[in-house]
Amino acid sequence: TLDRSSAASDVYKRQVLDRVPDVLVNGPVDPGRRAPDNANLSFLYVEGEALTVELSVHGVYVSSGSACTSRVLEPSHVLLAIGRRHEEAHGSILFKTSRYHTEDDVDYALEVLPKAVGRLRGISAARRR
Repeated sequence: TLDRSSAASDVYKRQVLDRVPDVLVNGPVDPGRRAPDNANLSFLYVEGEALTVELSVHGVYVSSGSACTSRVLEPSHVLLAIGRRHEEAHGSILFKTSRYHTEDDVDYALEVLPKAVGRLRGISAARRR
């Protein structure tokens, strides 16, 4: 099972940032002010909803927006309130882990994610501007 500490969440976020360009971390910088079992990241030039579908095809289940906006296609009001632009908030994904996830699960997600983002960016009109 996974370590539930903020350090584990930080390692995951760093690995995403190392593997995928143009990603913003949403939320407090201070690990003591964040939930240790989630990471909210904005993937520039990608629609969050499209990324959730692309990842789910490969067995990686995430949600778009934030926990405050589940099932709503508008960008999270929380992300807008912390200063994200509309298009940044629209590309956000919430990754959550539980006691049932293993390090292999996280490694698999880290393998699938860059490919999914790359594919979507390749067909995105926003990237071509």
